[in-house]
Amino acid sequence: MNKILVIRNDRLGDLMLILPALKIIKSSIPDIQIDCLVNESYKDISLLSNDIDNVLADTISANNLLNHEYNYSISFFSTFNIGYKLWKANIKNRYAPATKLAQVLYNKTIKQNRSTSLKPEYEYNNDLACYFLNDNGYQIIKTNGPFIKLENQKEINKSKKKIIFIHPFTGGSSKTLSEDDFIKLCIELNKICSYKFILHCDMHDYDKCQIMKNRLSKLDIDVIKPTKQLTQMFSNINQCDLFIAGSTGPLHVAGSLNKKTVAFYPSKKSSTSLRWTTINDEFNRLAYEDSGTDDKYIKIDIFRIANEIYNKLLK
Repeated sequence: MNKILVIRNDRLGDLMLILPALKIIKSSIPDIQIDCLVNESYKDISLLSNDIDNVLADTISANNLLNHEYNYSISFFSTFNIGYKLWKANIKNRYAPATKLAQVLYNKTIKQNRSTSLKPEYEYNNDLACYFLNDNGYQIIKTNGPFIKLENQKEINKSKKKIIFIHPFTGGSSKTLSEDDFIKLCIELNKICSYKFILHCDMHDYDKCQIMKNRLSKLDIDVIKPTKQLTQMFSNINQCDLFIAGSTGPLHVAGSLNKKTVAFYPSKKSSTSLRWTTINDEFNRLAYEDSGTDDKYIKIDIFRIANEIYNKLLK
């Protein structure tokens, strides 16, 4: 075995959560080439990951995939379309969770019941990687990060204050705090100690973040310059001391960089803080679930949580 194709072609946060599994595969088979089929928006992940050698966009045709002559694939995210392409590309050993109708297109499956949220998503991914290794007679060697490599970083802030990134919008991927509550949280944190706040967002939410900045004009606060470049996003986030957000892609980017994180989760069974926990060290993260008192936004005890954030992550 000299190469394998792994698939996770949905959202950015989901892609981050396969990195520990890839680390296990790479550690257990050091000379293996790991190619990753991803959403085209994230094709630069091979420039950042320590364990991804090449990237293929999920728009690739089955015929082009056939030319790569893969004999092994692992679909951490399974769709009928991708499963059909893998089968059509004559990949002999196709691993995937036995959870969806698309499983009929895979010949190596394990039952995981991920929707029950009994363990973190990244652990389900690790279990699938270990199933692949066991099935092929490899000794499993588990190791920790780093998962990401970064070079040529430029400082975005010369302040000696600790830098807190606030990512107030999720692009519809998950319920989060209201703008008012994010503002209250910043104010409460700044009462405890003076911080440099940076509102982190994509281009679609830049104007909304500018309005939030104006409402927080008494604080030391800026809005990030949005970027479509994955490498620049990682470099920006790597400069924070703390990243605060709902359960969204940039939160999991911060986790992959082992930054300190504070995350807010809805109370839905499929979206719990356990299921979608970040992959940073346990002592680097705090997670809070919705009180369920508001249909649109996550509600928390802002005063209590501000003090917990300070005492556990910033003190």
